[in-house]
Amino acid sequence: MKAVQLVAPRKTLLVDVPKPETPVDGVLMRTRCVSICSTDISFFEGHLFPSEYPIILGHEYLGEVIEIGARFDNPDIAVGDRLVYWGQTDFGGFAEYRTLRPIFSGEVKEDTFWADRDFADDRRAAAVKVPAELGDLQASFIEPTTGALRAILHNPPRVGDRVLILGTGPIGIIAGSVISRVLAPNSVVSVDANPQRNAHAETHFSQRAFLPDELIDEVPDSSFDYIFDALPTVQVDDEQKDPRRVAMRKLRAGGRYVLYGASQEMQKFDTWLMLAKGITVTSASFDVSAFPMHKTANVIRSAMQMLLNKVVDGERLLSTVCRFDDYDRLTNIFETYRHTTDLKTVVDFRA
Repeated sequence: MKAVQLVAPRKTLLVDVPKPETPVDGVLMRTRCVSICSTDISFFEGHLFPSEYPIILGHEYLGEVIEIGARFDNPDIAVGDRLVYWGQTDFGGFAEYRTLRPIFSGEVKEDTFWADRDFADDRRAAAVKVPAELGDLQASFIEPTTGALRAILHNPPRVGDRVLILGTGPIGIIAGSVISRVLAPNSVVSVDANPQRNAHAETHFSQRAFLPDELIDEVPDSSFDYIFDALPTVQVDDEQKDPRRVAMRKLRAGGRYVLYGASQEMQKFDTWLMLAKGITVTSASFDVSAFPMHKTANVIRSAMQMLLNKVVDGERLLSTVCRFDDYDRLTNIFETYRHTTDLKTVVDFRA
């Protein structure tokens, strides 16, 4: 099968690799669509580090079941069904086929191991069967909606909270949409350095989308109760304008700061403001001993319902479709992702 491998930071190759064998207790899927995630870009740019190269990126995945293992025991799954999964360290999406050992809502299974990044992971992945009424191009958004929903459900804002979404890429858009439409906040505003993404945010959920200097100048300190941090790795020349430090100044004493974005590069958090204000910094654990994969299987089912019911507007999240066989365009998307005004880009494997 064809696959796109990351062989070093900022270096990909289109290669031929063996098609994987069907797990005895899992399924083999033909890839239909994979949306590009900022985690893929963090690996591409070198802000996240695999244990070894090469790796096949891509995990916001939609596949069609083409073969079922002899000991796979879920009678609701058949050849031809479409599945989406959420797995912590599991990639392999930018390839024509991939295997999955799924856990569905209502099942309690585990196959845990110690990952190479300081947490316990599961070789199984939370999965959901996609109904016919949800199209392929939006179905891969179930995975990022699951990620945002895990963080929100584990650390929800209180009714009436004043909420700031920090960064309005796709995850910020999804988180803001869920919080504003489901969790009864007093207000939800956002901040991003990209004016076009601010415009997207106001279309989807934000009552006011600030540029960083506008947030500094126009919003008094201690204005928010809850911050959802969807920023990637950040580097700024003026530390006083570091967006995380600014956001903590805008958070009230005793407020909560929910960290979503992943980077293995050290990021700056203002420990004085944490201490002075008693800020709680929290996240939804990757470690399956704290957040088991079978619980995420319940979250992914709810995430799919949010797309079906337009709590998260998948049609408006979609900006770009790139065919998998257009390798030059795909690599250009990786290289320019941080500067785009787009939201979600879907890589389309369908003939």
